[in-house]
Amino acid sequence: MKGSRLYLLILFSFLIIVFIMQLMAPHKFVWKPTYDKYDKEPFGSYVFDDVLSSSIDNYTVVNKTFYQLWQEDSMSSGRAFLLTEASPDFTDTDIGYMYKIVHLGNQAMICANYFPRKLEDTLRFSISQDRYFSIYRNFNVKDIMLNNIRDSIFFGTDTLNPVQIYAVFPQFHPTSIIPGVNKKNNELKDSPDNDKEVDEVDEVDEVTNGDSAATKISIFYPMICDSSETLVWGNGNKPLAIRAFIGKGEIFIISNSLMFTNFGMLDGTNASYVFRLLSYMKEKPLIRIEAYGVHGDEPRSPLRYILSERPLRWATYAGMAFLLLFMAFSVKRRQRIIPVVITPQNGTLAFMQLISNLYYQKHDNIEILKMKYRYFCTDINNLIGIELYEQAPGEADYERMVEKTGMEKDFIGMLLHNIRLATYREEVDDLQLKQYIDGMNEILRALKN
Repeated sequence: MKGSRLYLLILFSFLIIVFIMQLMAPHKFVWKPTYDKYDKEPFGSYVFDDVLSSSIDNYTVVNKTFYQLWQEDSMSSGRAFLLTEASPDFTDTDIGYMYKIVHLGNQAMICANYFPRKLEDTLRFSISQDRYFSIYRNFNVKDIMLNNIRDSIFFGTDTLNPVQIYAVFPQFHPTSIIPGVNKKNNELKDSPDNDKEVDEVDEVDEVTNGDSAATKISIFYPMICDSSETLVWGNGNKPLAIRAFIGKGEIFIISNSLMFTNFGMLDGTNASYVFRLLSYMKEKPLIRIEAYGVHGDEPRSPLRYILSERPLRWATYAGMAFLLLFMAFSVKRRQRIIPVVITPQNGTLAFMQLISNLYYQKHDNIEILKMKYRYFCTDINNLIGIELYEQAPGEADYERMVEKTGMEKDFIGMLLHNIRLATYREEVDDLQLKQYIDGMNEILRALKN
């Protein structure tokens, strides 16, 4: 017993020491963009969702694709969808149903740093990444905070007369958007869009080979939408946010998705930038979609979180190893005093004898018969499932009792009939009482054998 107490004392002391060490250790942030609503790290969306939930009515977060949303309510309009991911994993089906939803009069805001190639080809735009993008992928927060280098991004129709200027880290806008595409005519001869209107011819190159001449023309093809406008500009007049009107709805292409994270919301006046963009949703119910990131199908549980954190994971492994050692040493055979087991007395038999003597002394044969018949009916119900006490037995009940006991039907029927009649009388003599009790005992013995 003393050894067990020692093991328990060591175990609890170890757990307390580990807990204190983890509590006092500085928290090491994970600078990995997840955009997850449960992630409290800098590039999660816990703070972002909390602020939007308290600031915007009808704000929800769903783990559904555009196809699933279309299937749920294909004719609904007047909704706004927000997607914040580093690189959304779109399929052709997703983009097709997103366009259907937007055409009905809904809005979709896609915030990313990488955009799916299918989306670029469908809407006809491209992206350009500057030198900061490699730093973003290996985010060194110490260098960023020490240098404190910030760029200006301009909210408005141009950089000369901006509505608002925001100072942000260069790593927060590594990607710029190029509306439209430039292609050579020999690349477009098989394109289904080569008969669309051409806005501008950039250059013409003539190549002469003998008597023949070939001309390569670089043609600018605008975005495929009813109209578009640039909402946010970066340095060098680089578009960072574009608004495209398609049918009755709108699609917003935002290239600085890190502004929509916990760190982005808490850094400087970035929250004002985010809410200025969200104000284009026109107070519609806002639905943030989480189905196109790595967190979309990831199940969540306390154990998964513990195993995902390195200190908690090693503390769990150490605790489990210590418990296994404790169990291994505790299973050793120990000599113990064998207690003396006293045979319990049969209190039921004594009680039955007491009740029997009481009825016998009172010489109340009717009550004795009623008590015996009640127990008899209970045994019959338990053995063969026939209820005799509440109702008179029927023909099927007699047939079943004859089958189970092997006794004559007339004997069983007459006995039960006489007993039921006797229970309504005022007096039963000793001979009749003995016959009734012996008959019931005979039936029970036949059933039990």
